[in-house]
Amino acid sequence: MMMSMMGCRMPSQSLHKLSNLRLASKRSSSGGSASPSILRNPLQWYVAKLDTHPITTKCISSGLISGSGDLLCQSIIAKRKQQSTSHEFDWMRTLRFTLLGSFLVAPTVHSWYGQLMSRIPGTSLAAIGKRLFFDQGLFAPLFTPTFISMLTVLEHLSSPLDKVVEEKGVNNNDSNNHNSDLLTHLTDRLKNDAPDAILVGWSIWIPSMAVMFAVVPGKFQVLYSNGVGFVWNAYLSWKTHEGEEERTQ
Repeated sequence: MMMSMMGCRMPSQSLHKLSNLRLASKRSSSGGSASPSILRNPLQWYVAKLDTHPITTKCISSGLISGSGDLLCQSIIAKRKQQSTSHEFDWMRTLRFTLLGSFLVAPTVHSWYGQLMSRIPGTSLAAIGKRLFFDQGLFAPLFTPTFISMLTVLEHLSSPLDKVVEEKGVNNNDSNNHNSDLLTHLTDRLKNDAPDAILVGWSIWIPSMAVMFAVVPGKFQVLYSNGVGFVWNAYLSWKTHEGEEERTQ
């Protein structure tokens, strides 16, 4: 009789324990899989996105920071000219910086830093010095003119050439003039703006990159460089448009 009673109790007890285990596993799985909220903890949300979508996250953040740097530049210039109340932002100009930050800066820097950290690992002074040499001695003098060139090309692509092309009898001449203006503008910027930008860049980036290579983890390096790049893009925006507003008026 006792054996039959135990036989009846054992299945019910095991089923009860099994149901408790299932409930606990559901709770733990639901709690563990819940992604952090951007409103509650933006940093934790960003870190999670870096793990799940590293390239996309870096491209978006880089674009936003680049565009914000241009807006900062326009705001400072407007205040200096005492036009803060009537100044209209050049949103196409900000869009160009945003596009370059997303599709040029972020992918390039992501790949470059990845290669640099993998080929020259470590946090010793020798390793940091080598990475600084390759980054600022080789990469920066090539990438800065590339950025300025792409910015100039985007400016001419977004200019109202389509209005000119619609006019009859002057299509080829205006197109040739437009291409000639692009070449002249590009040559002028590379000759006059790029050398100064490289020199100023060294004063900003060499100490910043020394800190980054020493203490910043790999997946946060693009974010760190974009934070420094907020000021850098404001300078680039000013440098590449210095005096152009007065010449166009």
